[in-house]
Amino acid sequence: MYYCYRKKRYIMIYLANSREMKSIDTYSIETLGIPSAVLMERAAYATAVRICEVLKDTEGKKVIAVCGSGNNGGDGLAVVRILTTMGVSSAWYMAGDTAKATKETALQIKILENMKVPRCRSLDELTQADLIVDAIFGIGLTRPVEGNFARTVEAINRCRAIGRAAVCAVDIPSGISTDTGQVLGCAVEADFTVTFGTLKTGLVLYPGACHSGQVFVENIGFPIEATDQARIHTFAFEKEDIVRYLPKRQAYSNKGSYGRVLVIAGSKNMAGACFFSARAAYNCGCGLVRVFTVQENHDVILEKLPEAVLTTYDSTLVDMDLLDQAIEWADSVVLGPGLTCAPYAVNIVAYTLKHCKVPLVIDADGLNIIAGNGSLWDSVPQNTVFTPHLGEMSRLSSMPVGQMCLDLPKTCREFAKNHGIICVLKDARTIVSDGANCFINLSGNDGMATGGSGDVLSGIIGGFLAQKMDPLTAAAFGCFVHGLAGDAARKEKGAYGLLASDIIQYMSKIIR
Repeated sequence: MYYCYRKKRYIMIYLANSREMKSIDTYSIETLGIPSAVLMERAAYATAVRICEVLKDTEGKKVIAVCGSGNNGGDGLAVVRILTTMGVSSAWYMAGDTAKATKETALQIKILENMKVPRCRSLDELTQADLIVDAIFGIGLTRPVEGNFARTVEAINRCRAIGRAAVCAVDIPSGISTDTGQVLGCAVEADFTVTFGTLKTGLVLYPGACHSGQVFVENIGFPIEATDQARIHTFAFEKEDIVRYLPKRQAYSNKGSYGRVLVIAGSKNMAGACFFSARAAYNCGCGLVRVFTVQENHDVILEKLPEAVLTTYDSTLVDMDLLDQAIEWADSVVLGPGLTCAPYAVNIVAYTLKHCKVPLVIDADGLNIIAGNGSLWDSVPQNTVFTPHLGEMSRLSSMPVGQMCLDLPKTCREFAKNHGIICVLKDARTIVSDGANCFINLSGNDGMATGGSGDVLSGIIGGFLAQKMDPLTAAAFGCFVHGLAGDAARKEKGAYGLLASDIIQYMSKIIR
């Protein structure tokens, strides 16, 4: 769960990497003249207030801050000072070398010494804490956590594991990469994180999200112009954005006003794929859906989705004139779910790529066919939406899954840029990019890891494309709506029995 203050000027959530956040900080201090000590004080005060809210009754409770020698450590030391003035029993432990402390951190140490606030000299003393403040490393960490720092992180995690102390991370859990969410050697496992200015990508990407707990984003006084000049290029939708981005309905309209989606999908014994995509396209508001599928699926589709326009073909001899007519009819095309990689399917994909002049979504076997037939890349239209999961992405890019997981936003962005497409890289945190900007989807849950869920997503994106949404927004917003519907389904049905059809059913709770 992410609790963000909202700058009225902005829509969506901004997600900063370490470079962008450092740019905001530097511009605020050096160009605008806001003293670093002022920002540190506001960060510490916001953290102290959150700690008191979490502890509720602070009487008899003890807080110990574990601090590094950088400014993140200075934040932690200032938290101890503020909590002490609030009457909360507090102490501090220096994991970093005080001789290497920054100017701001050295000042905080001096103040605590002058106030005679207790200093812990041993990690064993952490067992006395009811809450531990992790302020060892901030957003600038790029190297693995080793040696004494690793032992300190392990001591914090042990205290939490035995239920002795809750853990609050300052800005980001120590050991988590701000840019990728990867664990750098070892990392603190926090119950909650208080971060400043804006969310960080490492707090929402896995495994960083697992280490961050509940995340609170606090306004510590970075001016809007400081955020603007940083040119943040990673975003996330939130529920308030639904009204802004959902295609508007008009009183004076008809089914032709809301677009026509062609779903080229399904094969023998794979009728579900085209049903899920087609039904999802209808459920996100498009006016007409045509299903182009093998004749074996005729009766199933008519029974399950009588609202669909149905065109069937003989897989032993595909009538390309029928396909051409269907493509000409459409305002957007969804290609690939359940199509198989048989020779006739390869011909369908090749023909569609060559002749499609409307926005196109390629999923599942459509992607596998392109991966297995490199010459097809030359026919892929610009801004086509690709929706690969990690396995499909590995086949498309020839990159091992383990390697791409080290930096999913970079993998997605570079693939999109190199091929001139919109890439929807599906994972526990789906990444969407056009090669320049990125969206990280914060909706969805593990119950959605079920057959047909991806077919539903491709239909949603196709439906939004047919309603004239631009490809990047349709892809990112489609992922968000898909995840919200899954969240609504899980809330009522649980994770274990959640089906793709449930996601479709609960779309009506999200889109009204």
